[in-house]
Amino acid sequence: MLMLGFFALTGGVVWWQVVRAEQLNSRGGNPRVAELSVRTARGTIFAADGSVLARTEPGPDGDNRRVYPVPSLAHALGYISPRFGVSGLEQSMNGYLSGERGSEPLARMWADISREPVRGNDIVLTIDPRVQDAASTALGVRRGAVVALDPRSGAVLAMVSTPGFDPAAIEEQGETLLKDPNRSLLNRATQGQYPPGSTFKTITAAAAIDSGAYQPNARFRCLNGYVVQGFVIACKGVPAGMREYDLAHAFAWSINANFAEMAVTMGAPALVEYSRRFGFEREMPFDIPLTASRILRQGESFNDVLLATTGFGQGQLAVTPMQIALAAAVVANNGALVQPYLVERVQTPAGEVLTRHEPKVIRQVIRPETAAAVRGFMVTAVREGFSGAAAVPGVEVGGKTGTAEVADGQQTHAWFMSIAPANDPRIAVAVIVENAGQGAAVAAPIAQAVMRAALVR
Repeated sequence: MLMLGFFALTGGVVWWQVVRAEQLNSRGGNPRVAELSVRTARGTIFAADGSVLARTEPGPDGDNRRVYPVPSLAHALGYISPRFGVSGLEQSMNGYLSGERGSEPLARMWADISREPVRGNDIVLTIDPRVQDAASTALGVRRGAVVALDPRSGAVLAMVSTPGFDPAAIEEQGETLLKDPNRSLLNRATQGQYPPGSTFKTITAAAAIDSGAYQPNARFRCLNGYVVQGFVIACKGVPAGMREYDLAHAFAWSINANFAEMAVTMGAPALVEYSRRFGFEREMPFDIPLTASRILRQGESFNDVLLATTGFGQGQLAVTPMQIALAAAVVANNGALVQPYLVERVQTPAGEVLTRHEPKVIRQVIRPETAAAVRGFMVTAVREGFSGAAAVPGVEVGGKTGTAEVADGQQTHAWFMSIAPANDPRIAVAVIVENAGQGAAVAAPIAQAVMRAALVR
């Protein structure tokens, strides 16, 4: 009877101190997480090259404190605070970083009972510090975001959201940040939602070709605009004297009228289906919260005018920069959508690997030959169209500008998406700069700096 009582007691302690603790600790805002971090040697977060992105140091009062040497990664790394809870990777990976996961259950139980310090496990990210620094420097203090992916694996090479904050100072600055009209705590890269402007033409073109509604060598004319239900969409962008041109140049010159016509011709069901294949309106597994991009507002439906404006990237579309980076990655990766990820592996303090991410193909979005055709359009856009500011010497780059209309009286958002090298892409980039004007002038040079850092050594 005594032994049964002992085992029952032990089982209960293990449940509350180990299993149930992991469930509780995963909840954002749980003060127990922050309280434990004060007496825990929380694990270190490393970049892909081994440099430190977050570490624990003894504070002047004897408690541990978290240090973050790379300010531009604040939104991805997150913060940990008794007052303001936990966010970012500090929250999603808390079980490993705190040592609640990845070590022996009885050892964790004893440490919790005895109040002895626990050494958490380390995590290694996919972040490339050269690419991250280039993205942060090029974007500067302007409001916006940059996402760079390896399209073959889904590894996030860089993620910047501005304005930023100091996660080490969240305890002192949290109240001010919560009231900040610039929404500094918002991770614009994964949770900001914007009209995509002409970057969406990449999806429209892919859908039009893959559905069979258009051939890659389709020809277009635009003399007096495209009229749909009395609404005129102008031929802006067509060079003077040019009466007929192909789809590659309609893309390179970003002619809204042609993409409006494509959307109406293929129909709403096809455009919606392909948008969802690219990831719109679907939850995407990721290491930190990722908001799904939107095609239509809830309860709304298409008419021909709304369908036409959606075709060139306006309408009711609302996208994250991550979604645009993933769209570029699909085109780069022969039409396959690969799950994005930030955490490459989790390891013990001694370096023993506990878990490692394996690249996962989510779905084949478009046929490889469709992806090849759209890559060709993107190359033409950089070589002959409005995307020339993204050109990298010695590297064939594909790109697409975007200048997204917003509320009346406000400056347009500047967008750019790109892939490189176009014949064997190793990087896909999305850039947005809020209320900054033309994508070609503002966002394309930022993407160029990011690609250059990744490819030119």
